[in-house]
Amino acid sequence: MTKRQPTVRPHILVVSDDPGLSGFLAEGLIMTGFWTSAIASAFQALEVFRLRTFDLVLLDAALGGPGALETLHRLRGTSDRAPDSPRTDIPIVLVAGSIDEMTTDAARAAGADDLITAPIDLEDLAPHLLDAVMTWRDTHPDRPWADAANLAGKVAN
Repeated sequence: MTKRQPTVRPHILVVSDDPGLSGFLAEGLIMTGFWTSAIASAFQALEVFRLRTFDLVLLDAALGGPGALETLHRLRGTSDRAPDSPRTDIPIVLVAGSIDEMTTDAARAAGADDLITAPIDLEDLAPHLLDAVMTWRDTHPDRPWADAANLAGKVAN
C-alpha cells in the first residue's frame, strides 16, 4: 500500500442500501487507513453534500430509490430530472455485484470515475481508492481534505 502522511486519512462516503456491502466497505476501509461514513439512501447522499465534503464516494450500482445512475447524475449536476449545479466533483466509484449489473461505459457516461465489480478484495481496493483520491488531489491542490479542520486540531494539540 502507498505510504501517506500520518495525518492524512481520506474520508470516503459509502452509499448502499445493502447492509452487508455497506458494513464490509465502511468497516474494512477503516482498517486500511480511511475514514468512512455510510449512508443507506440516495436521497440522504444527495442531501449530505449540503452539509459536508468527502474525498471519495463509493456508490452501490444496485442502489434503490432513484438508482445509482440517477444519483450519480444528480451528484454531478447532469440530471434532467433535477438539473442544478454539481454537488461534488470528487472521485465517485461505482461498486457492482457483477459485470452484468453495470458496464464501465455506462458508469463513466453517468459521471463515475471508475467501476469496481465483485469479488472485492480490500487489499486491492484500498490502494486503488487511494490512487483515485491522490490523482484528484494532484489536479486540485488548493482544495482542503474533507476532514482538514479535524486534522488541523490534532496537529495543533
